[in-house]
Amino acid sequence: MKVIELNNVFVRYIEPYRLALREVTLEIEEGEFVLLVGRTGSGKSTLINAINGVIPNIIKADVRGRISVFGKDPRTAPVYKTAVDVGTVYQVPESQIFALVVEDDVAFGLENRAVPPEEMRARVQESLELVGLWRKRGHPTFLLSGGEKQRLAIAAMLALRPRVLILDEPTSMLDAVGTKEVFELLGELNERGITIIVAEHKVEKVLPMADRVIALDNGTVALDEEPHRAVAKGLQKFGVEEPQVAQLHRLVRPEDPAPPITVEEFLRANRGLTLEVEEAEPPAGEGSVKALGVVFRYPGNEEPTLKGVDMEIPRGSVVSVVGPNGSGKSTLMYLLAGINRPTSGVVEIEGKNPFELSGPERVRLVGYAFQDPDQMLMNTTVEAEIAMTLRLAGVRGRALRSLARQTARDLGIEGLLGRSPHRLSVGQRRLVSLAAVLAASPRVLILDEPTRGLDRETAEATMKYVIEMHREREMTVVLVSHDMRQVGDYSQLVYVMYDGRVAFRGTPEQAFAEAEKHVEWGVDPPQVYYVSRHYGRPAATLKRLRISPAVQADERA
Repeated sequence: MKVIELNNVFVRYIEPYRLALREVTLEIEEGEFVLLVGRTGSGKSTLINAINGVIPNIIKADVRGRISVFGKDPRTAPVYKTAVDVGTVYQVPESQIFALVVEDDVAFGLENRAVPPEEMRARVQESLELVGLWRKRGHPTFLLSGGEKQRLAIAAMLALRPRVLILDEPTSMLDAVGTKEVFELLGELNERGITIIVAEHKVEKVLPMADRVIALDNGTVALDEEPHRAVAKGLQKFGVEEPQVAQLHRLVRPEDPAPPITVEEFLRANRGLTLEVEEAEPPAGEGSVKALGVVFRYPGNEEPTLKGVDMEIPRGSVVSVVGPNGSGKSTLMYLLAGINRPTSGVVEIEGKNPFELSGPERVRLVGYAFQDPDQMLMNTTVEAEIAMTLRLAGVRGRALRSLARQTARDLGIEGLLGRSPHRLSVGQRRLVSLAAVLAASPRVLILDEPTRGLDRETAEATMKYVIEMHREREMTVVLVSHDMRQVGDYSQLVYVMYDGRVAFRGTPEQAFAEAEKHVEWGVDPPQVYYVSRHYGRPAATLKRLRISPAVQADERA
């Protein structure tokens, strides 16, 4: 049974006037698991909102062509009626949280549908248990970590029991444990017959579960294939990461029409390989960023969030801070950036207390891009957003305008300078927040989930720019990330945080090896680590790995 049908659909936004979808024709069968991919701005969110009726009922746009969802046109039905069958979880969880307490938020939609109290209580518990938040059912929603908020948004939608579940970047803020739980949950829901549509940049985890991969490019359906064939045709040209095992396999068998997408498939298909790993030198600079015995307790909380953090980051290094949601990573970054003062202990940036610095001093010493870009965007145009940082740093006149435009050009957002940052996509807002921080060339740069919401192509270009800045200006870079590919590719050192403390410090390879003993750390090593470890030469990144084929034995089913 076809549950969703689109035939020659065009969507044109009215303000700003822009064609977002063109000639889109596709059908989705009941019970299918569909992975939706494409660059930032390719039309994924527009397609989702056309299916659930948000476009044109809430977001005004000119929609032409035929759209059918369970035999009804979502353009002519009220959104709340379409939502009975089609549940949507958006990329920014805060936009879907309405209550002050966790369990009240899950009950909100059920109350609006007059679900009987006993059934409501059962559904609330079932949904919160599925996403791992039952123990926090009485917790204030505004005190949840970003990843916990994302789980809450999913739980609230699951409680409504939709027949189609659409998720837009559902794991962008989740740690490895949370990501695995969400995808396992989606697999279970799909086995129960629920149709799943996921727009996701982290495709390695989703590909083995998907029935189809649909790629959008400039508003059109450019690819609609089974996962292995989709990877063979090249997901990179759509700005999407491909599995690391597929990249490795292509070095050995470039013509294979069905490359592996899991580590197990790769190991079955390739035996007797020889791997060489280029050793990386650990950073040896003096401590640029220091946290000594740091404790921090939020007002009104009995339990401290940070429970004695000790950390010393070498000057001029690139390090990652990883760990599960709620472990205190972002809280520690607030202290390093001088936003909050520790309850006890010492925080120093280049020997200075960041909390006691003036605005101009702080912006030149430490730059901090928040996990949620909306928390730091406050101007009417992108250019004004970047200029505000430069003005605070003491830049004036023509130099200010020139630097603002150069920074925007380097990050690929020069065409957005006259636009309002509040009307851009999540990925574009992320780039604006990065530009505003990088413009002042701080000596220490803190990036909390710097590529969240960006497609792989844009994410890699952004990180390339950050690393170039790091090398040119001897900048110390601190990354907070759940993306272990990114951690392996760019980090010299990794600090693992757990339960408000630093649980481990070491190279990416050492951290990944230790993380295998600690599932609770929320660290899931990238595919290249598992493959290289199998051959006795653990590596955290493809960039330092050389592979030579030997005798091959392809045993894929």
